[in-house]
Amino acid sequence: MKRKQFHITDKDDETLKYLASSKGWSEAEVVREAIREYASKERQKTNPLLKMADSAEKYDVDSARDLSVNHDDYLMGIFENGKG
Repeated sequence: MKRKQFHITDKDDETLKYLASSKGWSEAEVVREAIREYASKERQKTNPLLKMADSAEKYDVDSARDLSVNHDDYLMGIFENGKG
């Protein structure tokens, strides 16, 4: 394991102590679990531009070049038709 040192507010320190005590964990384990949970949630988020490109690609796109040139038209069409 790597050793890390950082500052937290008094309120965050109280919260950390409470969580560790209530779970029977060390404060370090609470921090590690919080990092894992946060990272998991972040990985689940999708880039909205990639999502729009995926949607646009499903509708009348002749080629990747066509999509790169006409992406605004496709996205506007999807938006106007409620397909996105």
